Order: sequence, then structure tokens, then C-alpha cells
Amino acid sequence: MDMKSKLSPSFRLGQTSWKCFYTTAIAGLIGLMMAIPAAQAVCTTSSRGGTPPGAWEAHMNEIASMGTFPEASFEIGNQKIYRMRKPDDVGSRDRWLERLRSMKPRIEELQRHFPTAAEREAAEREESERRERDDDYRLPYMPTPPERSVLIIESELNIIDNPAFTNCAAEEEVHDLKNYLSGDLDPNLFKGLCVVFIRSHVFDREEERKFALSHEWMHTMQHGSYQISEMERLWWIEGSAEWGAHKVVGRTTERDNKIEQFFERQPDCSLTQQSYDAQVFFFWGEQSFGTDWGISLGMGGPDYLDTPRRAAEILPPEQWLDWAISQADKKITMPDGRDLPFQAELELLDLTHSCEAAIEGPPLSVQLREIRFPEDSAPLLTIDPQGAQVAYRPLDVDEPSRPSSWTRVTEEVELEPSEGPLLLAAIMPSGNNLNVQIQQESSAGDNCACHIGRWMEEATADSEARDSLRGALEAIEKARAFVPPEQLAELEKAKRMISSSDTKDRFRFRGAAEQIFELGGEGDVTYVNDGPIVTFRGGGAFSIEDPHTIRADKTEVNYTTYIHSGRWDIEGGALKIDLQEFTYKGTVEGPVSDGPQHIGGSNRHTSYVGGGGDWIVSCEGSGVKLTPADRGNRGPGKDAVLEAH
Repeated sequence: MDMKSKLSPSFRLGQTSWKCFYTTAIAGLIGLMMAIPAAQAVCTTSSRGGTPPGAWEAHMNEIASMGTFPEASFEIGNQKIYRMRKPDDVGSRDRWLERLRSMKPRIEELQRHFPTAAEREAAEREESERRERDDDYRLPYMPTPPERSVLIIESELNIIDNPAFTNCAAEEEVHDLKNYLSGDLDPNLFKGLCVVFIRSHVFDREEERKFALSHEWMHTMQHGSYQISEMERLWWIEGSAEWGAHKVVGRTTERDNKIEQFFERQPDCSLTQQSYDAQVFFFWGEQSFGTDWGISLGMGGPDYLDTPRRAAEILPPEQWLDWAISQADKKITMPDGRDLPFQAELELLDLTHSCEAAIEGPPLSVQLREIRFPEDSAPLLTIDPQGAQVAYRPLDVDEPSRPSSWTRVTEEVELEPSEGPLLLAAIMPSGNNLNVQIQQESSAGDNCACHIGRWMEEATADSEARDSLRGALEAIEKARAFVPPEQLAELEKAKRMISSSDTKDRFRFRGAAEQIFELGGEGDVTYVNDGPIVTFRGGGAFSIEDPHTIRADKTEVNYTTYIHSGRWDIEGGALKIDLQEFTYKGTVEGPVSDGPQHIGGSNRHTSYVGGGGDWIVSCEGSGVKLTPADRGNRGPGKDAVLEAH
């Protein structure tokens, strides 16, 4: 077969039960490993690398030392079972055969989903007829029902790390094991033989043993259809073996770590770079298309599916998007109907900081984004898939159990303003990388500047930071109404000290109350937040929230609302902040107040220590740094450092 020829679009998987591929067998020994590598954030590769020198001969000699080659008392479908044990174990209870016998009904149920002889004949006739009209047509591949004999071995060797692995001879070849056994043995016993190696001593739990055995049996069923050379570990082989093992064992948590690993790796890895992790794809495929689909792909998939370009052909593009949407909606379940132990996570795409963004990823990787927009801003949004399959829907955080319907996008589209965030799912069903372009219309520069957002100012913590506290005198005068007559002398003392002194100002967006009490020598200020909350809204609104409590002697002022607000704009490359209003609410209590008294009000054009003025904006990571635009005002402690809040 010409491996470069394309598949007929009408024979893609997912459209009928046997939409698979035409392939050829690759001669040679087959080694399929059930490894349990540690979770990691990097993509896997298809090759496992070389086997340690002498490992094969050591395993063959270990089997030869067992001597006998007895057949078990039962078969699974058309697969005969042989069991070799150490001489000391012969005659004792054989728990591995007991486990396999208990799995027999479920394994045979899976085997019934392989195509019948009549189905294969019908497919061959169709191929012959369609070849006359279409030279590029290829027979949809139908996996061969499993007939391989299987030898179960318990190995005590520690040469290979895998807890279990399977090795099969090519279909018409005699397994190499015959060369290590003495006696006149029928070569037909070894023709196409699969040997399942189980390292019993490395298992701690019964659940592990059952899952390992069922996984390896799936490999013996795969070998009826195709061969994989050089012990390659390919996504559909290991992923489908994991899926099949779940079907056989049921209600196990043994491979939860692989499901978690799949979702961790997926944003950065193509489906074809997964391995055991790809079982999640088979969970979804069975839910969507039935068990036949999983058998047709996993038990008969051709070896070229290790490239994204060819793997993309197993589904039409819109069904690849279905796969992405199912992850976004968390609708994929375990084969036994349980919820997945882990789910795909949304990545935040906040257009508050930029009018445009890109969603990138490798081919056949599902990318999920929560798109947020600037407050008080509702611009048009353009989505350009650039060949990818994309869908979006409003994200209702209040009623997640009743999601809105999805809108699919295959070409550039302009969306009307959204009142809330959007959930977006994207996948590139080809061999190309995904690069979806998102652009937000902004006629003015005040809807998606990088400083837009809600921030908490961090203290500069600079002992040399100095501020003249201009405006502090007015703040003292406003505080005078809350101070008992006997404390007015101390207030006047503070006023005189501020008039003649500079003091440090650790926060650029916090008032002078704390400094007043430091200079006065009495009282303290307790703030609700570690730093003032600074908010830049789309459209030019600006506010500073800094609720706090002031205590001095027998007087207490509790500001539950303490907000300075105004407007911001960008002029000549500088951020201009104009503080226009001060709003406060709270209570005041003193020795003559007869309990807490409610206070509140709003004053326009109130001067303020820090806060207003002209700034140069520098956005770095998740933070913003504001530097005074006037070079003469720059110096230690003069910057404002904001962190996302």
C-alpha cells in the first residue's frame, strides 16, 4: 500500500461502525509495554528507546528454566492460554489464571465487537467496486478477530522497569522462545505466540494486578491486526488498551493518575504525543460512536497514526470540535459511567489588558479559554479561526448546570458585545499548529490598556521614601469634627509638625491618616486590606478603596467605605489621574457620642496625599508599576507598585 495515499473522506471513523483504515503488517517481533511513568509536564514521544543489553536472552532463559508448557483449562474466545510456572509453584493455587478466568466474560464481550467474516467480505466487495471509480479509495480497515495463543509468565527479573509487558511474534512466524526450550515441541504452538510477562513481586494491590493483566490482554488482541516494531509506544495502542482494561475491570481508580496527566499535558501536547493518557479520547469516542469505534481504531489502527496530519483524518473536523466541546462541558465519563476523576481546566484570557490576543497550541490539542472583557466596556469582538475549529458560548458562573448553547465558528466572525465572560473551545484538526486570533474593537485607548483592572498596591518599604504630605493639612481639618474638645491640642500639635516636616510614604495611593497619628504620638490606624485597592476601569473611571479604622484614646472612627474616585486618560504617553470625589461611610464614637454615630458623605475636588497626577505605566507579568512622569518627582519610594487583586 502507498502509505502517503489519503483516506476517502466517506470512511472516516465516527461515521459508521467500521470506519478504520487499510494498512499492512510490519514483520518482526512486537513489544508492547505497560509502563507507569511518573507524571510530568512534558510531552511524550512515540519511541521508548532500546532494551537493556541481554534483557531478552535473560527473559527467555528464565522461561526455559520452568520446563513445561501446559495449556490452561479454558480459552478466551479463540485465544488459547498456556501457563508456565516455576517448578516450586506447580500444583499450588494459580491466582493469575483465576484472575484471567474471572475476566473472561467481559473480554469475550469486547471480542464480539470485532467484525464478522460476512462484514469483512462485504467491505472487500465495496472496495473492489469503488476502486473502479476512485483510484485513491482505500478499504476501511477492519481489525482481525483475535486468535493469538497467549503464554502467561511470572518474571522475577528486574532488568526492565515495567510491571508487565507483552511480546508477540509476527502472525505466521514462530516465536523466538522455541529456540530456548528443549524437547520436541510442535512449532505450531509458537506460531504468532504472544508472551505476557508479569512481574508479580512489584504489585502491592489486587486492583493493580487485575488492571495490569487486562491491559496486557488488550495487547494480545491488538496483535491480531497489526505489528509495531522497535517496542514503540503509540497513543492509540496504549490509549485503547487502557480503555479496554477499564471495560474489563470496571470501577477502578488504578489509572486516575494518567487521566490527570492527560489534562495537564494537553494544552502543550498534540494527541499523538500522548500515550496511556490518550485513554480519555477513547472514553469519549465510545460515548459518541459506540464500542465498535473503540475496537476498530484501537485494535486495528495503522501505524502511521503517530503523526497529527494522518491522525486528524480519523474524524471529520466538526467531530474534532465535538471532542473539544465535550471537555469544556465536562461531559466525558469513565467507561462504567462514573465522572472523570479530573477534568480539563480553563485558561483565563483577559482582554482587559490588551485589545488583541492569540490562542495557540499544537495540532489536535484542545484549547479552552475563559475570555473576560474590561468593565464598563462592550466592544465588538472578532474571532479568526485561521483553519481551526472553534466554538463559544456565554459562561454563566451562577448556573453552571444549565449552560448556554454553543456557537460554532469556521471562518472570521464579528460578535456583538457580551455582558459577561465567554467560554471558548478550539482545536486544529490537521498537522498545523493552532493559532486563533482574537481582536477587540477599541476606537479609544481606554478600553484595553494594560493597567486596566483591579489592583492592590504593594508597599515600597523604602526607609528613604519621602513625601511632603501636601493636602495632609486639609485632611486634619476634616478630622477635627470627630475629635473631642480635650484632644484638639494634640491635633494642633500634629498640624504644626506636618507643616514643618517630611515623612515616609510607603503607599502612593493611601491617605495621610496614619502619618498624622505617628506625628501626633498617639492613636493607631488599622486597614482592612494590606494595601489600598486601586481600580482602573475601561472607559476611564478610576477609584482608590482603602477602608480603615482610626483609634485614639477614647475616640474611634470606622470607615467601612473610604473611596477616592475620578478619571484617567492617556495623553502624550502619560497616564493622567484626576481625583474628583471622596466618598465615605462609617461610624464615629467618642466619650460624648452616646455610642457609634453613623457618618457619610461625598466631597468633590478633595485634595489627597498621593493618588493623582501624571504617571508612566510599565506592565510586567501580573503587576503594574507607575513611575512619576515628572523626572523631578522621581526618587526612592515615589513609584507605585500594583499587584493583581
